[in-house]
Amino acid sequence: TCIQPRQRSKNDTGALMEKMIVLGIGNRLMMDDGIGIYLVEELMQDQSVQNIEYIIGESDIDYCIEQIENATFVILIDCAITGRQAGDVTIHSLDNLLISRILDVSVHNLHLFQVLYQLRNQITGYVIGIQPYEITFHFGLSDVMETKRNEIKETVKEVIERLVK
Repeated sequence: TCIQPRQRSKNDTGALMEKMIVLGIGNRLMMDDGIGIYLVEELMQDQSVQNIEYIIGESDIDYCIEQIENATFVILIDCAITGRQAGDVTIHSLDNLLISRILDVSVHNLHLFQVLYQLRNQITGYVIGIQPYEITFHFGLSDVMETKRNEIKETVKEVIERLVK
């Protein structure tokens, strides 16, 4: 994925300012669908990447939209069905997703991505997708994803560091 420059706005003194958020999306009650939430909770504890607000959006899309509307740069972390191996991490530019109108990456997409499309001139960002092993009614991650959790977190952390530079 090509990393594109972020939009920046100026405050009253003319200094550049930007609100960057990392938003974890998912449902803890649907096994691996909750991976975005778990990762953002862990990244909140880490705080190694400065000037980013970490937000748990869960499956409350209206809350997520409210948070996105107040940001200039957004990274969504979510379960993404890509056909790859469980735990594989993919990066999707919002611009590319919105231009091609490929809205089937995230299982939480329809309403959210319609709003992102409407805000395309105000925000930039990425979706970091994690291929699930299983999505079914169950609290917590599958054993497969649980064993890969630290590796996935480190990969996602590295991706975020690259994207915000």
